[in-house]
Amino acid sequence: MRIAHVLRRISFDDWGGTEQVVWNLAKAQREAGHEVRLFATTALWRGLDDDRRDGRDRRDGSLEVVDGIEIVRFKPIYPWWPMPKALVDELDRKGGNPFVPGLGKALCEWKPDVIHCHAMARIAELCLRTAQKLANPNSQLATKTVVSLHGGGANVPGEEAKSLRAPTRGRLPWGKVVDILMGWTRRVPEDFGGIVCVGEDEAEKYRGRHKHVMYLPNGVDCRLFEGMARESREARGTREPGHAPRATLSLLCVARIDRQKNQMMLVEWLARNPGATVRLVGPVTQPDYRAELEARAAELGVADRLSFAGALKPASEELLREYANVDVFVLPSRHEPFGIVVLEAWAAGLPVVASDIGGLGKLCAAHPGAAQTFPPGDIDALDDALRRVGSDAPLRERLSAAGQAAAAEYDWRTLAARLVDFYAEI
Repeated sequence: MRIAHVLRRISFDDWGGTEQVVWNLAKAQREAGHEVRLFATTALWRGLDDDRRDGRDRRDGSLEVVDGIEIVRFKPIYPWWPMPKALVDELDRKGGNPFVPGLGKALCEWKPDVIHCHAMARIAELCLRTAQKLANPNSQLATKTVVSLHGGGANVPGEEAKSLRAPTRGRLPWGKVVDILMGWTRRVPEDFGGIVCVGEDEAEKYRGRHKHVMYLPNGVDCRLFEGMARESREARGTREPGHAPRATLSLLCVARIDRQKNQMMLVEWLARNPGATVRLVGPVTQPDYRAELEARAAELGVADRLSFAGALKPASEELLREYANVDVFVLPSRHEPFGIVVLEAWAAGLPVVASDIGGLGKLCAAHPGAAQTFPPGDIDALDDALRRVGSDAPLRERLSAAGQAAAAEYDWRTLAARLVDFYAEI
């Protein structure tokens, strides 16, 4: 089967949850014998500078190969005026709803059996239009269309949605005129042949509207963590003789620096726990939010115990080391369709403390012995959960063992096979 995955961006220097999902599904599908190609914009892409990549630095639409996966990128055009470079950079990181000239032509030339779109709005509309062209009366190809909903749109709080629109507020949205002239009026995601939902809430929302809806959770490559979980537990054990309580905790949060992820809670928590440390790993999608985190940490006198690792490449030794070198993994998100990093923390043998919200809360509830949860935004409840974990070494061991068992149920190879079966059903 020839499978085209279409997404807004994929950069190995600035990595996000959607990119991680698409990349791992593509690798597992290729491993299973399918022909896979990724189509994306050039947002945040910095060129061919990694040992895994084979190809030449390209102009729009030329081919790059990474770990055997073909990637074609096109320059996005953000339909707002004025459009200074600083705004382009901000929209590259999050949002923008761009036009992507050349993408539709490249899809038509490749003639995939399935166009699997991982974006919404104009990119999704373009995928639908392309599939329609491929299915013209003179073609024997019937390209199937699938869209994945990665963002938890059913659960985005009003204030969060407002912050996403802030960068373009007050600018002329000339793209709306183009939309009208081109007649882009299709319903997304309902007009796709199939809808894949990362969150159960969204799957429930669309099952009453569409006959082909699949709940497909995020996954983890358990092979990456084989042996590491045992070693990290042993290393943590050397820091806590017997069952003595931990006087201080080292926390890890792997998530983009973004208000949705609510790292501010961890800054506030540091002020309550002298000696504790927090390590933040992830790309900065809202630079003003990082500035707020740093300013608040300085105000509270905890800046020396808060550190930023930046964006680390998926499956890299640097990322695996971050999981191995801390006591507890924490994800305090304000909303979350799933929480793929929780699977990584489980696979790494880390105790997990997480917000009881959306798909993240349901994931933890499905494996109750693998995580401690707290109501989102409740700093007292977060503190209580971390004090329990920090004071009870047997609890940490139980959480670690249960997490590893839970992670094994979400191996990417199993999920990719389920997805290909879904393609066949449409």
